[in-house]
Amino acid sequence: MISSLKGKISRIGNNFVEIEVHDVGYLVWCGQNFLKRRNVDEELKIYTYQSVSETDISLFGFETIDDVNLFKMLISVSGIGPKTAAQIMSSAAEASEGRGSESIIKAIGEADVKFFEKVKGIGKKGAQRIIVDLKSKVGGLGELDLAADAKAMAAEDDDLSLSLKQLGFDRKEIEKVVAKLPDELETIEEKLEWCLNKI
Repeated sequence: MISSLKGKISRIGNNFVEIEVHDVGYLVWCGQNFLKRRNVDEELKIYTYQSVSETDISLFGFETIDDVNLFKMLISVSGIGPKTAAQIMSSAAEASEGRGSESIIKAIGEADVKFFEKVKGIGKKGAQRIIVDLKSKVGGLGELDLAADAKAMAAEDDDLSLSLKQLGFDRKEIEKVVAKLPDELETIEEKLEWCLNKI
């Protein structure tokens, strides 16, 4: 596993840099925010994630170890591959002037579905799954902020209904799916995942 590279930039493309390390060129996929601050012949160290599939081996580059760890969390979500995760991070960095990781963690913590829907290829379901799967892993902001919709959801006065409302579902959808919830599901994470698969 290639976890970092230190060398000289020999080429810059639309979404990649080529880094020469001891006469070997490594092609590393990077976000636009990173690329626009780089120059050919610049010396740098870049942290990487090596993605291996049946048809491809790719390196994705990041400025910090924390960015790599966030990238790994994103690709742990079902349906989110390395290219989609890289696109999420790149879009977030551009929108927040380089503070992409912070804005992604904030969006997860605040259950901001629209934040992820802005990324090409991610629909409402994908955005919801990212939030549900990662909200307990991001630390600090961890839990969904359920208080924001408390008044609007007075009739559904429980965490599950409030969470589903915050994830963008309407009242009728929520009532219908919650009524069918299996008794053996105990935690709110299990219940949320079941509901997302059924709605």
